[in-house]
Amino acid sequence: MGSLMNRRVFFVLIAAAVIVAFTSGCRPRSAASQPPPAVVEAVNRGVALMGQYDYDGATQAFADALATVPDLADVKVNLAIARFNRGRKESADTEQATRLLESVLQKEPAHLRALYFKGIILQHQGQAAEALPYFEQVLQQRPQDGVAWYILGLCKQRVGQDAEKELLRAIELRPYLASAYYRVWQTLQAAGQTERAAPYLEKFKRLREHPLAETIELPQYNQMGELALVVPVGDTPPAPRARALYRAGHAQEILAHASPASESGATSGDPSAIFGGAAILLRQPEAAEMKGTPPARDDGAATPSSPPNATGASRPQQSTERGAAASKISDSHRQAYVFLAGWPDSRALRLKLPPEGEILESLTPPELTGVDAPLTCAVGDYDNDEVPDLFVVASGGNALFRGSADGAFVRVADALAPPARGGTTRSALWLDADHDGDLDLFVCNQGAPNQLFNNNSDGTFTEIAATAGVAEPEGDSLLVLPGDLDGDRDTDLVLLRASAPPRLLLNELTGKFRAADLGGLAIRGDLGGVVQDFNGDGLLDLLVLGGEPARLQLFTGDGHAHFQPSELFDAKLEALRGFRVADVDLDGDLDIAAFGREGHLLLNDGAGRFALQPRVWTAATGAEIAGVELADLTGDLVPDLLLLERGAASRVLLVPGVLSPASSALAVAPTGVRSRDKRTRSPASGYGATVTVRAGRHEQSLLLTGQAGGFCQSPLPLTFGLSGAPRADYVKLLWSDGVAQVEQPLVAGRTHVVAETQRKISSCPVLFTWNGERFEFITDFAGVGGMGYLAAPGEYSFPQPIDHVKIAPEQLRARNGFFELRITEPMEESAYVDRLELLAIDHPAGWAVFPDERLTVTGPAPTRELLAIERPIFPDRAVGPDGADCTDHLRRADRRYAFEPVLDRRFFGFCERHTLELDFGDRLAAVLPGERVWLFITGYLEYPYSQTTYAAGQASVAWEPIRVEQRQPDGSWRTIVPDAGALGGMSRTMTVDLTGLITSGPGCQLRVTSNLEMFYDQIFLGIPVPRERVHVHALPVAAAELRYVGFPREVSPDGRLPLIYDYQQIEPTAPFHQLRGSYTRYGDVRELLTEFDDQFALMNSGDEIAAKFDATQLPPLPTGMTRSFVLVSHAYCKDMDLYTGTPQTLEPMPFRGMSRYPYPASERSPETDAQRRIREAYQTRVVP
Repeated sequence: MGSLMNRRVFFVLIAAAVIVAFTSGCRPRSAASQPPPAVVEAVNRGVALMGQYDYDGATQAFADALATVPDLADVKVNLAIARFNRGRKESADTEQATRLLESVLQKEPAHLRALYFKGIILQHQGQAAEALPYFEQVLQQRPQDGVAWYILGLCKQRVGQDAEKELLRAIELRPYLASAYYRVWQTLQAAGQTERAAPYLEKFKRLREHPLAETIELPQYNQMGELALVVPVGDTPPAPRARALYRAGHAQEILAHASPASESGATSGDPSAIFGGAAILLRQPEAAEMKGTPPARDDGAATPSSPPNATGASRPQQSTERGAAASKISDSHRQAYVFLAGWPDSRALRLKLPPEGEILESLTPPELTGVDAPLTCAVGDYDNDEVPDLFVVASGGNALFRGSADGAFVRVADALAPPARGGTTRSALWLDADHDGDLDLFVCNQGAPNQLFNNNSDGTFTEIAATAGVAEPEGDSLLVLPGDLDGDRDTDLVLLRASAPPRLLLNELTGKFRAADLGGLAIRGDLGGVVQDFNGDGLLDLLVLGGEPARLQLFTGDGHAHFQPSELFDAKLEALRGFRVADVDLDGDLDIAAFGREGHLLLNDGAGRFALQPRVWTAATGAEIAGVELADLTGDLVPDLLLLERGAASRVLLVPGVLSPASSALAVAPTGVRSRDKRTRSPASGYGATVTVRAGRHEQSLLLTGQAGGFCQSPLPLTFGLSGAPRADYVKLLWSDGVAQVEQPLVAGRTHVVAETQRKISSCPVLFTWNGERFEFITDFAGVGGMGYLAAPGEYSFPQPIDHVKIAPEQLRARNGFFELRITEPMEESAYVDRLELLAIDHPAGWAVFPDERLTVTGPAPTRELLAIERPIFPDRAVGPDGADCTDHLRRADRRYAFEPVLDRRFFGFCERHTLELDFGDRLAAVLPGERVWLFITGYLEYPYSQTTYAAGQASVAWEPIRVEQRQPDGSWRTIVPDAGALGGMSRTMTVDLTGLITSGPGCQLRVTSNLEMFYDQIFLGIPVPRERVHVHALPVAAAELRYVGFPREVSPDGRLPLIYDYQQIEPTAPFHQLRGSYTRYGDVRELLTEFDDQFALMNSGDEIAAKFDATQLPPLPTGMTRSFVLVSHAYCKDMDLYTGTPQTLEPMPFRGMSRYPYPASERSPETDAQRRIREAYQTRVVP
């Protein structure tokens, strides 16, 4: 008991220290100094809204407060911060923020926050020299502010002054400030001190992945230093909290079994006996189901209700469990499916769990009774129908069961081959091994090679272990542990083996793994293991149990596929047979429950140091602990113990966990199913997602694999202890498809089902034009120049860098003598812009002019010829694939589409094959033989991502570009254009030359067919008229500035798709990754955009090019004429999809003569002097 007593003393001392800290540092304010309660409420509301990044709401709240009490200096600064972060141009937010700060400084010249934020605004506006004195005054008052030192150094750097002293001072004061290390490296590099610079870059690279790492991003709220945060008024310190102590509650018997004498004799604690476990699936009654992330936003209240329940934790107001989305239970009780493994008669139980946690009944689902002696089992939704499925490893033969919506399981016969003859399966795991959005199955075998069943997304599997490099022919595998161990965003594997150290298998994608060295470490995990972050550094560690005698070992990872024994871990427990991990005391880190003759707790302090709490669980006299699982089964988020007890009367017990005093927690259940259309890019089960929860200064990351140390897999929510906090500040998810997502804030006491946000993360740059009133969204462009796009498994499409974008006359107006364009990069990708030119096209009013443009697949490339159409020929009748008339929808480009194709919910960008029939009647009767006829299609394309193209290929689904057919006199259809290409993005017009292919005369009927996700807005035939009355004026770019703008918000102006971008609503940040490399520095980039010469303006996410074209160079328009425009661009783009070629870096740089992309290293021509000059002068903005 000594260790336990020491830990209790430790808790008391910590609590006392907290009380002293609070009482010694806070003093109550006098009543006279307090503003009215309504003002306090408004300010606090504004602070909360800023925490949710609702800048508009916060601006209004602070303005409301100032309307009552106009002279509150701190509230004025709050309003300035809110308006600056909102950044609404039409409201002159930045100018108004400056005026507010100046009014404060006029009355209080030394106001700290006003000085600081005035400096922030000045440096943001490019006035670094003017900002210097403001930060110098701040540091006179606050010399220990490391962020202020950093920004002072940044300003000095920008005006060409030596900033080394200031940046080193910032590092001294804020050793986790990663941005400072990077700036020191830049400073020393520029001074030619390469050797001194190198350690700072290495430190930056190591530090940027650390959970405590700080980065300063200007301008981004919460990343500009403490003095750039809004502050409340009338706030009081939180009450101190004591550390919670975990204990076992009163055990409840679920099942009893009279053991034969041979089994009861196993109570000797023989370590060779199987240590059992269970897969647990929780299902929720229909009334409590929730779709997507619940609207559990922070309302300022601590939502857990009172009184506390029997465990000492507050009862959740509403709990939504994994597997509930389509599993509707007819009664009012939560249900737990418990699939026992290592139990005498290997039973499957279905338990009813009312809110109080009492077991009402246990029964065995009849469909599972035929499984002979299950050893382990794995639960996962392999068909992404939101109903979990089950794979059972059994002595009598493995079995796959498909879950149904009514809670039953149906056996799927002959879906998966058994192991080779003589082999025995030890475990199985569902995982998305190839990151294609569905679950594959890894089967570990002894005496036979492993099996990896690749999910074909059509209900079938293909066994690929040998070709994937994971078969292990010696047949010694026990358990596979997945996780991104080398930091490249894909899932690697640690393969635990019976008589040898583990094997490390690094993912190469496309169904391939590469064996890597574990450095000769003496790692043994024959009794179990798990991969999670145990020391709080944000990197995955390896915890295993094995060897003779068995012992627990913790190996810390460095994020580069290297491990080392933890110097802080020393679990001296004997005769262990199994372990499980969970945050038992809800303090925000993973603890370890270790089991031998008794059950002990190893309590984590957050840094990977563990304190022993012995003998928390014991078996009945004459019995032993034969198996366990540790999970919340009573609905209070405190882990409970499911205990398999073996003796004369073997039993299954539920031992509830109790915390004293009560604490707080939330659970997160990720799902890859999009609620709007049920499509997925990540598995519905959420497996492979990394979830990070931050509350105050504490942050914890957990990887969802369904593993907790044993051999079974359970799709349970991830529980995050909050140590009494009422909410998490934010929850960040990194999905298995590489997409990052942030939810904020989420309240404690609930299980939050978080669906993957299917935002457009890649496509191409986005174009806005000044229309006389505002910058109007036109379309995305340069998507045809996408590099490394996976067209089919093993095949990349060739980028087409030239794009012509039509701009209507009313969409572009001159301002101060210039046509102004904004080219933004609001997605997780980078753009390589080489040349821009604006064509002004004068033509008779009433005509329309289109460039010959389309996304080419295998058909002829577009010529970019300008096609002038005087009279479009619309179809007399149009019929969609469902037989509905859609003629009227095709007469105008108004976002009213001909039909909505039936989506293939498995693969983004693909649909069921759809056909649109177009009857032009006799409208072509007057067309002469050989006369030019073109088909014009306006609409939008939802690009399939590289990942979905790869996944679709496994189900034999491939791109089917538009096929054009004409009806023959006998009623049959003849293909006249087998590959017409596709639309090139959002709000685009594609052209198809039908000259000499279409049969003119009466009764012309065409049909267009594709399986791509295209929406047709307007379709007509056109006969181009001669160009004599069309005059084209080419305008070179007159001015161009590259700068940071942020991320225009996706909106729907009419409630229809596609979402478009609104330049008037710009978010300052987005949770996107960035391609590593040297980007173009901010500032004038006109020189880079005048020639098609491989000299690129390299844009990162959030950047924009503000381009101007001289309107005064154009002649006046004659009467009866109008002026259209075409933007000619030479540009490439590249996204970070895991299946895109070289998705992590800007390199290799494209060039005009390349044969393909990515191209072989031997192909690149030597760098010219001009290219070297451009690179050294412009490409200096490094993203390491």
